[in-house]
Amino acid sequence: MKEFPKETIWQKKIHQFISDPSKVFKTTKGNRLQFLSPGKLNRNPGPDFLDVAILINSNVVICDCEFHIKASDWINHKHSSDPMYANVGLHIIFENDTELYEKFETLVIDPESLPEPKEEEPLTDNEFIDTIDELQNYALLRLLRKTADARILANSMPLKDALNISIKNYLYKYFAKRHRPVYKNFDFDEFANALTNSELFKFLIDIQNNEQFNITERFYTMMKTRIHNEGNHLRREILLNCVLPLALAIANEEQRIGLFVWFWSTPALNSYGILTTKFKNIPQNFIWQQQGMLEILYNFGKKSKISPQNFLKIGEVLNFFQVGNPPFPSSYNLSD
Repeated sequence: MKEFPKETIWQKKIHQFISDPSKVFKTTKGNRLQFLSPGKLNRNPGPDFLDVAILINSNVVICDCEFHIKASDWINHKHSSDPMYANVGLHIIFENDTELYEKFETLVIDPESLPEPKEEEPLTDNEFIDTIDELQNYALLRLLRKTADARILANSMPLKDALNISIKNYLYKYFAKRHRPVYKNFDFDEFANALTNSELFKFLIDIQNNEQFNITERFYTMMKTRIHNEGNHLRREILLNCVLPLALAIANEEQRIGLFVWFWSTPALNSYGILTTKFKNIPQNFIWQQQGMLEILYNFGKKSKISPQNFLKIGEVLNFFQVGNPPFPSSYNLSD
C-alpha cells in the first residue's frame, strides 16, 4: 500500500491548490465543484480550512473543509461526533477507501498534482489586506452583493427595465468621476433605446429563456460589439457591473456555473491606476483580482475581515447561496 507523509505536510500544498478559482472538479457524488475562495488555513484543532467558499453545481456554500489521506480517517478520528466539524461541507482525500454516509461532498485528488507551496511575500506596505487569499473573498462578496441588488430589480419589474435601471445607476456613478470628460454630453435616453436591440439584452433574454449556449463566447461577442457610442472600457464595465450580476440573478443552474467560470477565469484588459497605487504588491492579471481590490476600498473604514457574517444578508436574497454545511439534495447530482 502506498505510504504518505503526515497530513500536516500536505495542508499548505492543498490550500494553494484550492486557491485557483478557475478550476472545475467533480466530486464522488458526480457534482461539479469550484473553489471560489480557499478560506483560512487552520493550524489549531478543528477542520483544516475554515470558511471556504465553494460552488457546488450552481450553489454557493461557505463551509469548512477537512483533509485526510483516506476517507476512513474521518471515522477513525471520530469527527462525526465532534461539534468542531459540524460545518464541514467538503472532504478532500487521496484515497476513497470507504463510503461515508455524511452530508458533505468528497473530492479525491492526486497528491502528485499538488504544487510546491510558494512563499507568499508579506504585504508590508499595504494597510488594507494581509494575504492574497483574502482577495478572493472580497471579489466573491462584491459579485454576490451586486447580484443580490440585481435580483431585487429582476423580481420587481420586466427584464428590460431592470437592465435600464441597473445601467443608469452605474453610469451616473461612472460619469461622476472627474476623469470622464469624453462622456460629457452622454445621452442616457439614446443609450437606453439602443439597449433594446443590443447583444447585451439578447444575452439576458436567452438566459431568461433557459437557452443553452457558450457563456464565454457570448461574453467575448458582447465585449467586441458596440451598444451605442460607448468605448471598449465602458462597455466592459457595464458587462461586469450590470449584465453579469443580472444574469446570475435570473440564470438556471447550468448557466450560473458558466457565469461563475467566466468571472474567475477572464484576464483583465488593463490595470486600474488607483489599484496600482493602493495595492503595489497585488497583481491585476484577472478581473476578479481587480474586483476584490475595489471591494476592499469599498469596505475600508469598517475594520472588519471577511467572514460568513458578511454574506448573511446576501443569502437572504439569493436562493443559491448558503452559509454552513447544508444537506446537498440528490437532485444536484449530474449524470456523466
